Amino acid sequence: MNGRGLPPRLSELNSPGMDGKHARLAGIAIILLRSVIVAACIMFGLHKLAIRPGLITTVIPAAALSVAIWMLGSRFNSRVVSVVASAFDMGFISVCVHFGGGLSSEAYALYFVALSIIALQESAISSSLGGIVCAALYGAATFPWSQEPAIPGWTLPYRCGVIMFAGGAIGLMSQASKECAARLASARDKLDRRAHWDQVLARVTRKINSGIGLRATLELILDGGLEVLGGDFGMVALKDRRGRLVASACRNSPPGLLGRVFRKDEGLVNVAVAQRQTVRVSDYASFSGAIPEVVAEGLSAVAATPLLSGPDCIGALTFGNRRSGAAYTPEDCEFLEMLGKQLSVVVGNAHLLDEVQRRADYLSTLNEISMSLTSVLERDALFEKIYREVCRIIPVDAFFVAIFHAGSREIEMAFLMDQGVRSPSTRFGMESGPTAKVITSGQPILFNRQEDEMMDGERRLGHNVDEVTASVIIVPMRVGAHVVGAVSAQSYTMNAYGEEERDLLMTIASSAAIALENARLYQSARELSLTDDLTGLGNYRYFCDLLDKEIERAIRHSTPLTLVMLDSDHLKYINDKYGHAIGDTHLIHLADTMRAVARKSDILARYAGDEFMIILPNTAGADGLVLAERLRAEMERTPLMVDGTPVTATISLGVASMPQSGGSVDALVRAADAAMYEAKRQGKNRVMEARCPA
Repeated sequence: MNGRGLPPRLSELNSPGMDGKHARLAGIAIILLRSVIVAACIMFGLHKLAIRPGLITTVIPAAALSVAIWMLGSRFNSRVVSVVASAFDMGFISVCVHFGGGLSSEAYALYFVALSIIALQESAISSSLGGIVCAALYGAATFPWSQEPAIPGWTLPYRCGVIMFAGGAIGLMSQASKECAARLASARDKLDRRAHWDQVLARVTRKINSGIGLRATLELILDGGLEVLGGDFGMVALKDRRGRLVASACRNSPPGLLGRVFRKDEGLVNVAVAQRQTVRVSDYASFSGAIPEVVAEGLSAVAATPLLSGPDCIGALTFGNRRSGAAYTPEDCEFLEMLGKQLSVVVGNAHLLDEVQRRADYLSTLNEISMSLTSVLERDALFEKIYREVCRIIPVDAFFVAIFHAGSREIEMAFLMDQGVRSPSTRFGMESGPTAKVITSGQPILFNRQEDEMMDGERRLGHNVDEVTASVIIVPMRVGAHVVGAVSAQSYTMNAYGEEERDLLMTIASSAAIALENARLYQSARELSLTDDLTGLGNYRYFCDLLDKEIERAIRHSTPLTLVMLDSDHLKYINDKYGHAIGDTHLIHLADTMRAVARKSDILARYAGDEFMIILPNTAGADGLVLAERLRAEMERTPLMVDGTPVTATISLGVASMPQSGGSVDALVRAADAAMYEAKRQGKNRVMEARCPA
């Protein structure tokens, strides 16, 4: 007996779906019915005691043995023992009939009680077979008795037929009652489960409405699903901006699964997303797209439902368990779909909010970039600024700014970065190539290459010559209707860019083009303010600014610096005899000769009138004297031609060096000026070195 006073074997009072309550009622009924059999047999025995003294001695032990056998079978959960107990029931009823008068005995009615016990314990078929057995036993129990005249001859067959019919009828009624009870139990289970669903969903809804955030919402949904479905694993996979499924939240997941980007052929979530319906498998290991890490966790049954937001599928929700044979039912999938719908609303709203916020940040960033770019007027500084701003909002491994020179039909790769390393500027013609195509067409290029694929005419850029970038964006820079260059962002990662990155780079390129034009205009204006109109050399202001900077650099690096000052020996004579136009021609000729003789690092300027300066960075005084003498000789060798007649136009030069002649602008200029006038006093057309101060 169990704690309720009922045999443990009541759980086997068989019918699919019979719950504990109905099993207890059936057990009580069996006990009562067996009690009826025992009591009735005893009464029949006492009634016939005077005539059949052996009856009581047979019935009572048989009844006790039957009950004992049945209790034993219940205790040890044995169906065979239960059948034996029923056989004893039918046996001592037959004994009671035999000794109680045969056909005249009323004890035959106890067969119906025994059949009821069989129907409760077994099936309708067992009850029908029991009816046949009881009819046979009744026939055997009454056969030795001679029929009384008052009893018709058809009584025995009639009663046997009634017993057999009763066996089938009682079995069917019992089966029907069991099935009805099973359906009621199933309906109650569904109601209880629905109530549990509603409780979980209501709790989840309340917490979601409290504003717990997307991450906490995903984990809450997973916890609710595991509570209802009783699984061992839960996961939410959401699509990122590039349409890839990413494991965004997990419960009891294998290491490394969270944040995993699923391939198109990987995972049940991809099947659910592709089919836009709930899918389930009972043996995950045999699933063709099974994830090895999940299989290693021993998951058996897995179910996944898509997350639908309007016409879009934004992800999938999946659960799994490790219990073999515990496949997810249609009812489980129904609850899974309910969770999925709730999660879809939350994620869809979060995506809308994120999109609004991202757009706001996008516009704010673009405005900030536009304002910051317009404040930069130096070209190289502008390129650095563009590069930094692009890297701030777009993943960049390689980057370049190309300038189109319409006059020469050349493309200048003015700024090129590859993995943080800047490469030297280069120029190339407008032959085939993606950059030339963008400049010519004015249309952007978005390219995701396969393996080592190259675009037509494409060059390998930067210092990484062993690998090509996998994702490329090239957009034009426009000033009005004219394309003035191109900007490119590139990555060594496949599919790093989409249309959003392309549009963003185009917006930045538009601001960069305006900033570049401003820088060009500023540079032109600055050059005009620092350039001598007649000779094209730097003017006095230009000279003073650069000499001061070069002196600071020489002092900082402990390097020499030489200043050459020169003056025309015959400008006044030429002006007086030939006019100022010829005098200007002489000065232009002198400036051109200075450009031809000077080095690229030398700085040339018109100081005042016919006086000129040459700053020689990182040059000692002796080397300065050599350059000055070469310039003097070249002027002497190439006289000014006036109407085909050579006119002598020599120069006198003074050379001062640092630190010998001083360490300031004024000191160097005074020393070079004194040396130049000393050259004039000594006969002109010569070079003099400044004397060291005493």
